[in-house]
Order: sequence, then structure tokens, then C-alpha cells
Amino acid sequence: MTGRVVIITGANSGIGFEAARLLCEGGNDVILACRNEDKGKAAVEKILSKNPNALATFMQLDLADKASIHKLVEDFHKTEKKLHVLINNAGCFLNPKETKRQFTKDNFELTMGTNHLGPFLLTNLLLPDLKKTGEENGDSRIVTVTTHLHDKSVTRRRPVVENLDIDNFFLEKENTYNSHQAYKNSKLANIMFTYELAKQLENTGVTANCLCPGFIPTTELTRNTSSAQRFYRKFVLHGLLRFTKMTRTVEQGAKALVEMATGEKLKNVNGKYYKEHQELKSSEESQNEEMQKKVWELSARYCHLEGFEALDAPAPPPPEEPKEKSKEKSKSEEEKKEGGEEKAEEDKSEKTEEKAKDSEEKGDKEATETAPAETEEAPKKVEEEDDLKKGTPATEITPAATEVAA
Repeated sequence: MTGRVVIITGANSGIGFEAARLLCEGGNDVILACRNEDKGKAAVEKILSKNPNALATFMQLDLADKASIHKLVEDFHKTEKKLHVLINNAGCFLNPKETKRQFTKDNFELTMGTNHLGPFLLTNLLLPDLKKTGEENGDSRIVTVTTHLHDKSVTRRRPVVENLDIDNFFLEKENTYNSHQAYKNSKLANIMFTYELAKQLENTGVTANCLCPGFIPTTELTRNTSSAQRFYRKFVLHGLLRFTKMTRTVEQGAKALVEMATGEKLKNVNGKYYKEHQELKSSEESQNEEMQKKVWELSARYCHLEGFEALDAPAPPPPEEPKEKSKEKSKSEEEKKEGGEEKAEEDKSEKTEEKAKDSEEKGDKEATETAPAETEEAPKKVEEEDDLKKGTPATEITPAATEVAA
């Protein structure tokens, strides 16, 4: 299939870039939708340097930002091009050592927001374009890249992952988040979304399928992990496993993706899960049709699609204070507490002094009330002393008194 217009996300590196290069070589008009402008433009230049006649252009797209997704669709419509193929390739996997959730610009948990809600919104916004070309040529395609790790039975990692909880879609419940669970849930949602979309696209000339390109340790998917982990995956693990044919190269993954997007054999194939070039049955969990509808409806509400009651992202937890500020706050609270205790002591001391002062004033008052009795006896004593000075006896001395005196 040549001469088609293809939008491919995450096309600046890995299988996305290689697929874009191969699609250009096949004579297709390819739009590389990338988050990083410098890397996206560099990828286009790299393709053009090898193939000057290639139709390759860059458009900016951040799947973690709904406004950016709407902007890309507007920019594409300005080109007035038809759209034949949409490849949802971009994705992220966060550091397994990170135990706290990260968020998109719209406050969605970052992995689910980037890997599922972003492609979900982009696909729905471009559906009218795909349906229009599908009606004309009977072969428009949507290909979403997923992974066999959507199946918890093949995830031999710790912590153990669980089934998707629709009531804990962004792992907002306490002690439920880990990066493996978030990645597994997002890729499961990709498949469920594809299955539900395929039912809606029957007899429209548009098909929707998903692809697991195989285990490719050398992609940029793990760019958010530690440098040691990236080195181990790219060089040690890939080197050890390539002889067992357990890993795939970027080129092998890209060829499988291009076949899904343009291969003649896959025309009219709809609602299927492929691993590399082989159709397989996805996990039992992904086959749950009731859950597929719930995932679609919840995603549509979060993306504010027409016909669905809009739902905003759950409020993220308040940001934690830096350790230094936390220490300063604790110190301030301690000083405040100590200051309060000191003030209480001062108040207590003042109250004691006031009480003592009151008691002293009370005593003075009582002393003042008894003073008149003392002043009444004083004149009498003074008179007796004056009489003695004048030689006037104050009283007669009896014989008995004289005897006693002798």
C-alpha cells in the first residue's frame, strides 16, 4: 500500500522511527508526531538525508496533554490531507523504584494518561478523517502498539500485578501503585479499547487492531528507568537472549508494525491481537466484554467526548514539602510549643504574684481596722508617765505591798 497518509506517534526513536523510515521508503506521506520538537525534527532530517524525495514531516504531540492532542488534530486539518493510517506507537514505562504516582498536565496518572487516554482521545478526534477515507477506498487502519505484559500471568516481576480495577483506574487508592501495575493496566486498556472500537467500526471501511512487536530491550521505552537498568537491558540482557531468539531487534519490530499498517494480507482484518506477524488470543482478562465497555465509557468521560457526561481527573494528593522545609516547620512548631510553655509559666508566675499581693493588701487592711483600739490605750499610758515625773503617786501603797517590796 503506497501513497497513503500516515500519522505515527513516538516516531523520533525506536521502532517508531524505523517504521516511519520504512513507510517513507514505501512511498507514503508520513507525519512523525513527537513530543520533543528538536528530536522530532532531527528524525525527519535523518530520513531526508538518506531519502531526499521522502515525504516526511514533523508535528508536535504530547500525549500527556489533552490541549496538545487537540492542537495536533487542528494542525493536521490545516494541511487538508486525507488520513489513511493512524499508528498509536508512543508510550512510557516509569522507574520501578518510583513508589509515588506522577501526573499528566491534566492530572491523570502519567502511565495510564500517556499510554491509553492520550491515544484514545487522538483516535476519536481523527475518526471522522479515517472514516471519510475508509468510505472512499475501503481500507483505513488504526494500529495500536501494546505488549504481552498486559497479561498478568506472564508478568514474572515483583510486586505482583493484579487485574484492572475500574474503580481504581489511576491507582489512586492507598498502597496500590507500582510502575509494573500501571504499565500492565495501560496496555490492557489499549487492547480493550481496540476491541470495543472494532465493533463500532464494522462496515465503515476502517479497521482497528493491536500489535505486540515482541521483546525489544533496545527501545527507548525504558528511558525513565535508571541508567544501570537501561544499560542492562540494552547490552547485557539483549546480548544474552538474542541467541535464544527471545528478543527482537528494532528493525524486526518495525517491519511487523509496517505490515499491520499497510500489508495487503491484513486488509479488512478487524479487532485482532497480533504478536509480531502472528494472530494470537490476548489474555482472558482482555476478553471481558463488559469490562471493555466500562473502559471505553470511563475513557470517553475523562476525555470529554461528545455524548458522554464529562468527568475530570481525580484530585492528585497535595505535594509533599521538601525535607528542609519540613525540618524548618517542625523546628518552628517545636519553638512555638516551647514558647507556649514558657508563656504558660510566666502567666502562672504572674498569677502567683498577684495572689500574694492580694493577700498582703488584705493583711494591711485587717491591720488598719485594729489600729483604733491601740490608740485608745495610748493616752492613758502617757498620763501615767507624766504623773510619775511630777512625783504625784498614781496610787496608795498598802502595808502588804511594802512587805512584798522589802
